[in-house]
Amino acid sequence: MSIPADAVQSLKRIESWVARAHPDRLPFLRPAASEGTVRRAEAKLGRALPPEIRSLYAAYDGQPEGTPALYLNQRWLPLDLVAVAWEDLCLRYGCPDDIRVAANTNGRPALAATTWSGCWLPLFGSPRGDHYCIDLRADRPGRCGQVIWFLYDRPERAVVAQSLSQLLGRVADGLAAGEWHLDAGYDGLSD
Repeated sequence: MSIPADAVQSLKRIESWVARAHPDRLPFLRPAASEGTVRRAEAKLGRALPPEIRSLYAAYDGQPEGTPALYLNQRWLPLDLVAVAWEDLCLRYGCPDDIRVAANTNGRPALAATTWSGCWLPLFGSPRGDHYCIDLRADRPGRCGQVIWFLYDRPERAVVAQSLSQLLGRVADGLAAGEWHLDAGYDGLSD
C-alpha cells in the first residue's frame, strides 16, 4: 500500500479551496496527530499502522467535529476515533482477518459476502455508522490500500477508489475543475 506525498498535497489543495470558497467553515483539518495518539491507536488495533497511514496522520489528524465532510457525507476521522470505530465494528460483527472465497454459479472463485474484516481501517465515518475503510490486507496484491465503502445496513462492499491518494485526488481535482462543491444537503464536499 502506498499513500505518496500527493495525498497530503491533495488535502492541502482541498483545505485551500475551502478557505477561499467557505472561510466561515474553517478549520477544515486538524493539526497533526501526536506520537502518543499514534501509539494509543496502534495499541487498540493490536498492530502497527502502515508507514503510509502514519505519514498521513503526521500531517493532519482528520477533521474537527462540525466541519463539512471531506468526502460526501463522511468526515475524515481523527486517529483516536478511527481506533474506536474499528473496535466498535469488530465488537458488532466479529473481527475476521480473512475474506472467504466461495464458488459462484459458473464455478469460478468469487468473494463470499463479507460483513466486516478486522483488516479494514475505517478512516472516514458518517453519523449513521457508514464508513470508507482502507483495506490493510498485505496478502492481497493490488488490493491492499483500496478504499471500501462499508454501509452498516447493506451487504454490498463496493471499492470506491484503488487508493486513498486516488480518492483525495478526485476531490481536489473536482474542486479545482468546479465539478465538486460544498453540498448543503450532505454538509460535505460532493460532485
